[in-house]
Amino acid sequence: MTEGRNTNYYAVDGLIMQGEHMDVSTPVKIALDHGWSSIKGEHIFMENLVTPVDYTPLTNNGLLEYRGRKYIIGQGRMGKQATKTENDNYFLLTLAGIAKELSYQRIEKTTHVELYAGVPLTMFGAERKAFREYLWHKEQLSFTFEGVHYCFYLDKVKIYAQCYAAIANRMGDMNRLRCVDLGSWTMDVLSVKDKVPMDKDAYTYEVGLITAFERIKKEGLPKVHCEIPEEDITDYIKGNITSVNDEFIPIIEKGLQEYADNVEAKLREIKVDLKHENIIYVGGGASVMKKFGRTKGMNIQYVTDVKANAIGYRYLADNIG
Repeated sequence: MTEGRNTNYYAVDGLIMQGEHMDVSTPVKIALDHGWSSIKGEHIFMENLVTPVDYTPLTNNGLLEYRGRKYIIGQGRMGKQATKTENDNYFLLTLAGIAKELSYQRIEKTTHVELYAGVPLTMFGAERKAFREYLWHKEQLSFTFEGVHYCFYLDKVKIYAQCYAAIANRMGDMNRLRCVDLGSWTMDVLSVKDKVPMDKDAYTYEVGLITAFERIKKEGLPKVHCEIPEEDITDYIKGNITSVNDEFIPIIEKGLQEYADNVEAKLREIKVDLKHENIIYVGGGASVMKKFGRTKGMNIQYVTDVKANAIGYRYLADNIG
C-alpha cells in the first residue's frame, strides 16, 4: 500500500493499491459536504440524523444496513457533536451520501470510488488528517442502502477547506474578496487575495442558523402557544411561504432579521467594510442575508445553493488536484 499527500489548495489525499497493481476499473468521483445539520453532495441533500433500529421499518426510505446493523438516515437533524470523528455517525452518513449520489447518477454498480470532502477552514491544519483517516476505510465496503447493495473500495480520499471550496469556481475577475460561509452552527470568514486564501485572515464564530431557529422557537411559544416547527422556518428561508402558517411568518421574519443584523455586526467587529469590499455570502444563511441583510450593493453576492461546498470540492479535485 502506498500513500500520497498533496496540500496544494488545501487538499490532502490517500491512495490505496490492490496488491502490486491498481485495479484499472474507472473510479466514480463523489463529493460530499458533511454539515452539522445535513449532508450534501453535488446533486443530493439529506438531513443528518442517524437512528439505530432493531426492527424492519415499513419502507426502505433512508434505511442503511451495514455490518449486521440497521439505521435510519435522515428524518431529522443530529445534535451537534464535539467532533465529527467521535463516533460512527458521519461515516454512516458518508455511506448513505455515496449511495444517494450513485443512485442519482444512475450507477448501479461500481467497484471503486474516489471521495472528496472538507473541514472548516480554520480547523484545516488540525482536523484534515484525522477526518481523512476517519473516512478512508482501506477494506472493501459492503452495505445496503434503500434496498440496493453496494460493494466498493475507497481508492482515494481528499480533504479540502470549506468556505474556499464554495467560491473556488465563482470568483470571476475578483482578485480580492471576503467569503462569509453561514452554516448551521458556525460562521466562517475568509479573505482571498489574488484568488489565494489567506490562512492568517480566517475566522470562525458560533453565529450559525441554529441560533436563529432556537430564538424563533422561544419567542413563538407565548405568542402562538406552540413551538414553531423547524420545517416552517426552513421552508420560509427557501421561499416556500405558502406551506408556512400565516401566524408564524411575523415571528420568523423578526428572528431572521435579528440573525442578519448579528452577522453584519460581527463582520463590522472584525473590520469588514460591508459597503466597499467584495463579499460573497455562502451556505444556508446566504438566502437569509439576501433577504434581510441591511447592506446591499453590487459588491455583495449570494451563493444560495447549499451544495456549493460539495460542488467546490469536485471542482478543486478536477482542476487543482
